[in-house]
Amino acid sequence: MRLGILFLLLWFSNELWSQKQQDSIPVLHEISVQGNFEKQFLPGNNIIFPKAKTIDFYGGNNINEVLKQNSSIYFKEYGNGMLTTIAFRGTSASQTSVLWNNFNINSFTLGQNDFSLIPVHAISEISIIPGSGSSMGGNGAFGGAVLLENPLQFTSGHQLSLGQQIGSYGQFNSNLSAKGSNDQWAYSTKLYWGKAENDFEILQTGEKQDNARFERWGINQNIGYKISSQDQLKLAIWYHDNFREIQPPIGSHRDINEQTDHNLRTHLNYERNGEKSKLNIGTGFFMDEMDYRLGQAISYYKVNRLESFADFKYHFSNQHQVKLSARHNHIDAQNQSYEAGGATEERYSFGALFKGQVLKNLDYAFHLRQQVVPGVNIPISPYAGISTQILKSENHRLDLKLNSSYNYRLPTLNDRYWNEAGKPDLNSETSWNKEVTLTSQYGWNELKSNFSITAYHNQVDNWIQWIPDANNQWRPRNIKEVLARGIETSASIVFPIVSDLKFEVDGQYSFTKSTVIESEGNQNEIGKQLIYTPLHKANASASIIWREFSMDIFQQWTGKVFTTNSNSDVYALDAFLLNDLGFKWNHKTWTTSAQVKNLFNKSYQLYSGYAMPGRNYQLTIQYKINIKK
Repeated sequence: MRLGILFLLLWFSNELWSQKQQDSIPVLHEISVQGNFEKQFLPGNNIIFPKAKTIDFYGGNNINEVLKQNSSIYFKEYGNGMLTTIAFRGTSASQTSVLWNNFNINSFTLGQNDFSLIPVHAISEISIIPGSGSSMGGNGAFGGAVLLENPLQFTSGHQLSLGQQIGSYGQFNSNLSAKGSNDQWAYSTKLYWGKAENDFEILQTGEKQDNARFERWGINQNIGYKISSQDQLKLAIWYHDNFREIQPPIGSHRDINEQTDHNLRTHLNYERNGEKSKLNIGTGFFMDEMDYRLGQAISYYKVNRLESFADFKYHFSNQHQVKLSARHNHIDAQNQSYEAGGATEERYSFGALFKGQVLKNLDYAFHLRQQVVPGVNIPISPYAGISTQILKSENHRLDLKLNSSYNYRLPTLNDRYWNEAGKPDLNSETSWNKEVTLTSQYGWNELKSNFSITAYHNQVDNWIQWIPDANNQWRPRNIKEVLARGIETSASIVFPIVSDLKFEVDGQYSFTKSTVIESEGNQNEIGKQLIYTPLHKANASASIIWREFSMDIFQQWTGKVFTTNSNSDVYALDAFLLNDLGFKWNHKTWTTSAQVKNLFNKSYQLYSGYAMPGRNYQLTIQYKINIKK
């Protein structure tokens, strides 16, 4: 039935295109094949694109290193290379969406993503959508969304890249990437493998960290086929395999805990581009499997998903367009801790997105999204955003952006189906977010500067939390309301010093006040800052570039982090400043770089009781060869 609907949409749209178009709108030329999260439908949002130098510097790491260097995001890390969860704008880890080519890859059991399972080498493009506009990608993105993409481009030529990195504590990373195309085919291949003994010195005790080894490998393969000038196909397959010993807390010498994760993500997309229209349909299969072992104790789950979508975009004129979307998600979860050993669920969503220009310098967007899940109460999710140009001169441009949205997050499968604890009748969490952004761009000769400041206000109701009941059994409940508000600023400047010598500097600062305003479970937490949400956070980087040589300095400052609901200073994590230093030499086909992480050997923790490495080193050699057609 579902496939029949998709084919019917395709046939109907083809009939529309077969009619003669009377309007003079030009053909929508597409230069790439990728996911259908179209950022142009977010004029009221300030979208963050991590800098290339940051991606290069942290290329041997997981993407959380890139994200926290370029945004206000805070990550809880249960040790080096261990479970890593996100805290975005004062929200919880399950309130941020992670999308790969516009398919949500959050865990459907826990509702969150483990960023230690996403290496930088697996992804071609990373972008961050803070706040309201993230709802365009589906439910639950109260804090924002992280977009991971592997686009394909039909350009002439081929490129092969081989990389090898060695580092402290037995770190060893290898990667191979290849991409290319001709007039009809395009491909992108990413292979990666890495391991680390992870036996760093625990600065607090002087002992060596034990039982923290990890190893991973994976492949991300994308193939595109241009059927005609209007029709394209894309097949994407991403498989990731991860093994790790679970790093124990400081001072603990417990038995070895082991965890193995297998993730398979695939999708097949079809695109058809007309003079005024675009149709995009696709389907994907996703499998997430986790096996955790402590001695004879085993925890295991496996989630299979089949997700299909159809999007139809139509240009009424040069100034206005609409996008209609439908999506279906079939979820089959096997979990020994669920009643009956598993759960099956069907999810449907429908959306209408409008975008246009009402005045010469005023762009708007309006979205409506409705998800349908049998037995679950889900509100409609609207979004509205505008962008206007306040000032424009020969050297300066000033823009104002405004947006607001009402979003929701479904209770997770664990929340609803956990044996003798889950509550199928839990309400969805809801969020009402408002934000305003002012951006400034200035350029004079080769000097360029950018500045932005964003203020946001986000109220979250029906926040789900697991608390003990009268019989001291832990159960999920909708028990509190949270108000997150704050300010985010960023600034960058690029200017030449002398011939062939250039200096770049950029920085970000965020103030995040996220407090409980109502609570049924604990009255003492009202008015207190949420745990693992730093009030202050700042990042900065500086680069000096001379011909083929460059030197980069990265700094990350994190303010005090509370770890208890009472905001006790006794158990809070101290503020810390980390400094990373790198040198790089680009010479024709070879790139050699050296990095020093935690330059001043700072003792710090990102999750209470779990050690992080002191000063450590990495050496990377990359070889690239370009083959032109």
